Formats: sequence, structure tokens, C-alpha cells
Amino acid sequence: MEELVYKIKESMRISHNLLDQEILENIESSIFDMKRVGIQPFSIENEEIDQSKLKDKLVEKAAELYCKWQADFQGKAEQYEKAYNSLRDALSLCDDYREGT
Repeated sequence: MEELVYKIKESMRISHNLLDQEILENIESSIFDMKRVGIQPFSIENEEIDQSKLKDKLVEKAAELYCKWQADFQGKAEQYEKAYNSLRDALSLCDDYREGT
């Protein structure tokens, strides 16, 4: 998961490690939220959050949008919330991302 934390930090222009735990917790929260709406974010059934098992870049992008929403990145929390919810909802309608498929 460190690689995804790094990617998200880079996208938010964060160069220190002080927020790593908060970013990691937000990534985990986004994954649990995706699972809540029926998305299987992992390529295999896995209860342990492991970035190497995340399905693809769309799941990673959803996590990034969630993190930016929670951090009110550039004062655009509402924009990131809408983007996250739209991507999450689209993924939940796609058979490739539905749990059990």
C-alpha cells in the first residue's frame, strides 16, 4: 500500500511523511466504501488490504479522489466528493467490479 500512498502524496504535492497514516486510513476507508456498494476492489477475494491485489487504475483513482475529498485538496472537497461518488457508482454498475464476479 506504500506505493499508492506515495502516488497520492505526489498527486497532492506532499513531500513529507507526516500525513502518511492519515492517507493510508483514507485509502482503506475508500476501499471499505467501495465494498459497501458491492464493488470488489481486489482481483481476488481478499480481506486484507493489499495494493498488489487491487484490480486496476480505476480503483486506485477512486482512492485518490476519496483522499483529496477528505483533505479538501485545493479547497475543492465538493468537486472531489462528486468525482469519487460518480466513479464509485459507475464501478458498482460494471459487472467486472461487482462482488462475486
